[in-house]
This record gives sequence, C-alpha cells and structure tokens, in this order.
Amino acid sequence: MDKRGVETFKRKVLWRLITILLVALFLAVILFNVYTHYFKDYEGKPQRLHTIPSEHVTMQMDLNITAIGDSLTQGVGDPEEQGYAGITAKGLQASSAVAQVNFEDYGVRGDTTSDLLDVLNKSKVEDALAHSDYIFLTIGGNDLVGVLKKHFLQLDLDDFEAQRVTYTKNLYAILTKIRQLNSQATIYYLGLYNPFEDYFGELNSQFVTILDEWNNATQTILNLYPNTTFVPTYDLFHGKTDQLLYTDHFHPNKEGYHLMAKRLLNTIEK
Repeated sequence: MDKRGVETFKRKVLWRLITILLVALFLAVILFNVYTHYFKDYEGKPQRLHTIPSEHVTMQMDLNITAIGDSLTQGVGDPEEQGYAGITAKGLQASSAVAQVNFEDYGVRGDTTSDLLDVLNKSKVEDALAHSDYIFLTIGGNDLVGVLKKHFLQLDLDDFEAQRVTYTKNLYAILTKIRQLNSQATIYYLGLYNPFEDYFGELNSQFVTILDEWNNATQTILNLYPNTTFVPTYDLFHGKTDQLLYTDHFHPNKEGYHLMAKRLLNTIEK
C-alpha cells in the first residue's frame, strides 16, 4: 500500500470511530433524559401514597333516644324490664353506623294522654326531648281501656267516641309540645293492638272496629306534623295473644316486645 492509500485508510477508520462515538453519545443523552424524567425522583426517596376517598367508609354517629308514654314504653311484662324501647335502643347500639346510644325511658304504667301531658312539663323530660334524635311513643291504650272499665256493664259506642275526641285533642297537645321542644327529632308512635280478642266473643268485631278508628285517627294527626311515623302493632298480636302476652293478658311478654322492637328497628332503618 502506497502512502496515499495509507492516508485514505486512516481517514476511513477515523470517520468510523467518530461515527461510533457520536452514536454512543446520542444514546447516552437519550438514556440520561429518560432516567432524569422517569426514575431520578424515585431514587432513595420514600413515596407518598395518595388515599382515594371511599364511598363505603361508614361514618359513625351518636344517637340520643327518649321514650315516653305508658306501660308499654316502660316495659311492663318483660322480665328484663327493657320493653320494646330498650330492646330497640340496644339494637341500634349494635349497628356499625352508631358510635353510642344515649337512651332515657320515661314511660309510666297506667298513664293516659292527660297524664303524659303532665309528664311533658317536667324539666328533665323537656331537656331529654329537646336533645333527642329519636322519640319513641306509646299512648292511648289506657284512654281506651278506661272506657271499658267505666262502662263495662253497659258499653255504648258513644262512650268510645266521646273518649276518642278527648284522646285526639290530647294527642294534638302532646305532639305540639314535643315539636316546640324539638322540631327535628323523628317521632315513632307505636299503634294500639287488641289484647282482648280471646275474651270478647261476638263483641270482638265491634271492638276491632273501634280500635281501627283510634289507630286511623292517630295516623291522621301524626301526618300533620313533620318527621312522624306510625308503626302498626295490631297484626303482630292478632291471633297470637296466647303466645305473645304476659300473664296479665294485657301487656306483651318478652317475645311480644321483641316483635315490636324488630318492627320499629326495621322502620328506622328504611
């Protein structure tokens, strides 16, 4: 190879080396940019995980419950002295949505609507109702039974009608008083049932008619006030009073109260 050929060969080798270096440099620049953009921020640094709020997170709440009314609210006939109100409060406490239940029971055996109006004027009852989320109420049974006791030997439909007028007037006053103390709480009124169906014989159908009129009148009045719910109980005991009543054949037994509480719980959870 002459001198000119050697020089040509050297130039070719040099250009190949330069080409290889340029390609290597180009690839190095690309890899550096990729590393800087995608990986450098993660090197040796703990990464913060962003929590996505879930729609299924349960928010727990406190519940204030006040029960008022007669012996059914007091729980007469229940060996554990809870009644439907206490059983319902315990059922709500078991709910995953409830943190704590504050429950107060002011039911009084034998109370009529007139008696309940007096109870509502007691400061401790007023305070409890004012801070309640739920209010449980049974009343009217003693108003109705009072007619039976007073006119047992000579029952007349007019006597029941006269007492119903008094009952509805008092119920208006009761609900108005509650709403003056608390405009937001939900009021659950548990309706009347018939504890006498095994004793009235042919008169039972007439008494059922009277009972229906009282329950219907109650529902009509409740509908005039916001956040009130009528919870029927008649069907729970119909045909089963021998199984669901206490030994006095008037108040529910433990099983009867549990059925009332179950219906009330189902109503609340709707």
